[in-house]
Amino acid sequence: YGWEVARRAREAIGRRPVVYVSSDSQHEWTSHGVPGSIMIAKHFASTEVVVAISSLIIALDLPA
Repeated sequence: YGWEVARRAREAIGRRPVVYVSSDSQHEWTSHGVPGSIMIAKHFASTEVVVAISSLIIALDLPA
C-alpha cells in the first residue's frame, strides 16, 4: 500500500521527497521504492527521520 501511495505522490509532484518507514518491508525497498527515496527501519531514533528528510531536501535543492 505505501509503495503505491509514494508512486502516486511522485506522479502528482515529480520531485516530492519520499521516506519509507517499515519494520518488515526493508528488503522490498530496492524493487518497490521510488527512485531517490530513503528507507528507515523501525525502531528508529527521531534524528534518523530528520536526517533523512534533510538530505532529500538538500539533494533536491528545495527550500526548507
